[in-house]
Amino acid sequence: MFLVYNSDILTEDECQLPINDRAFQYGDGLFETIRYEKNHLWFWSDHMDRLLSGMSAFRFQVPSTFNGSLLQEHVHRLLSLNKLTNQPARIKIQVWRQPGGLYTPATQAINYLITVRAGHPFQITNQTKLGVYDAFRLCSSPVSACKTLNSLPYIFAGLFRQEHGFADVVLLSTDGYLAECVASNLFWFRNNTLYTPSLQTGCINGIARRQLLRHFPVVQEGLFLPAALNDVDLVFAANVMGIQVFSGGWSGTQFDQVRQIFMNLSV
Repeated sequence: MFLVYNSDILTEDECQLPINDRAFQYGDGLFETIRYEKNHLWFWSDHMDRLLSGMSAFRFQVPSTFNGSLLQEHVHRLLSLNKLTNQPARIKIQVWRQPGGLYTPATQAINYLITVRAGHPFQITNQTKLGVYDAFRLCSSPVSACKTLNSLPYIFAGLFRQEHGFADVVLLSTDGYLAECVASNLFWFRNNTLYTPSLQTGCINGIARRQLLRHFPVVQEGLFLPAALNDVDLVFAANVMGIQVFSGGWSGTQFDQVRQIFMNLSV
């Protein structure tokens, strides 16, 4: 597989990272996972906005070679070199601070890595078992809305899901409010209104979440206890890779609106 490391195109074997790398030592970084399908990079501008916002919060220095247009060129070059231009693919951009210092960094300069792998078409699936995981709770922070290299809450939630046979689980905030699922944001419909947890819960400001809040006609963000899911028309989780429906059934209007957002506004 070919990849991009700090603007250089390398093979996996050629890419060697030092043992004092801060991504490994401290989880001092961020990432974005972007869908490529039908010759388009889905929601590219939103991914770049979230990544650059996170880099600013981390106090990273952004080099001139790290901008949306140049990164797109790298991505399309990798898709071609890895023979993935004619199929769905997952692009991952990772950014982290260069070595130096202990907890307090000695530099704000960054390393970055771009990888591409084969993916799957966007899917809407029906699931049955949605659990609640409350042992490792989320809290709002300057970087909680971004995808950081510290993913322990989601790792532990994923282990809990696996051990108990759930299709997915909902993580809670420190105050016990619904936050999000393991790898996707949480939504539900009641009386034609779309509900989703507030970013105050510490949930990720997901790219799929942004599209639904931006384009769905009636959306209510807030702080909701788990009992809020007891009397709803539909519960689902969504990210840019797909939608999982857990209870209820799509009405024609709701299904068409959500599908349009993800299928027609994906460029």
